Amino acid sequence: MSESMGGEGQRSLAVTIPACEGIAGDFEAWLAQNLLPSDASAPPEGIAPFPPADLMHNTTGLTEPRDFASHGVHFMRALNTLSPTALPNFRSVLDFGVGVGRVARLFHGFRGRYVGMDVDDRHIAWVDGNLAHVQAVKTRPRRRLPALDRSFDAVISISVFSHLSEADHLFYLDELARVAAPGAVLFLSVHGEQALRRAQEEERIFAMLDIPADALEAAADSLHGGRGYAFIRQNGHLTSAVYDYGITFVSQDYVHGEWGRRFEVAAIGAGALHDFQDVVVLRAR
Repeated sequence: MSESMGGEGQRSLAVTIPACEGIAGDFEAWLAQNLLPSDASAPPEGIAPFPPADLMHNTTGLTEPRDFASHGVHFMRALNTLSPTALPNFRSVLDFGVGVGRVARLFHGFRGRYVGMDVDDRHIAWVDGNLAHVQAVKTRPRRRLPALDRSFDAVISISVFSHLSEADHLFYLDELARVAAPGAVLFLSVHGEQALRRAQEEERIFAMLDIPADALEAAADSLHGGRGYAFIRQNGHLTSAVYDYGITFVSQDYVHGEWGRRFEVAAIGAGALHDFQDVVVLRAR
């Protein structure tokens, strides 16, 4: 059963700043400004640029700016709903696995510090050259993150922990625990029971995950009666000889057990991202 997080009354923002101020203005007006109409010939003024189609596809499977923007807006709304404080009110944000800015673009106008980390040189080069509000930082697989201890009051990581081997998963949980300040809020997306159920029941979702049927059934056994962690290595466009990449499923019991050793598990938003990925909200100790 998913949990809810308190904090109602802390999410509202004053609406005195126009939408052109970006995320520093009215939150909903800013998100609406970023939703591209189907007949748009060019993005409206005031929003962040879009990555080229090949990089967009490499990180998300999307190729159209309208879809890329829509996903980003949906993610921002989901995170803001789960957050104990409005997203623009954080002071120092780490976007771990920034990709080419599906979420980072929408922090245009952010008045705090926004750091985007990624393992891919192409992603970091594009973010560094196109998103002026983002400090783009290259990481190395299974190496200490290039950040000081306790330096962020928020961490966002979308579609990273849903693709890691367990060894990498635990390594990066430890690293995020190191760089998160006491009381920091972390938003990490995972494939949980909702994603597993949809992969079993919907041919489109099963095809999208591109994993063998027997591996999916083994993952179900792990979540329903085993350790609660299943990693299925892929041989796709993001697979690398440098690190393991695949489809990962984790149970809520695993989150409470393993993640709970490092953080307070404040909420689990089941299916919060497109009724598919869960978003786990954590508090740093």
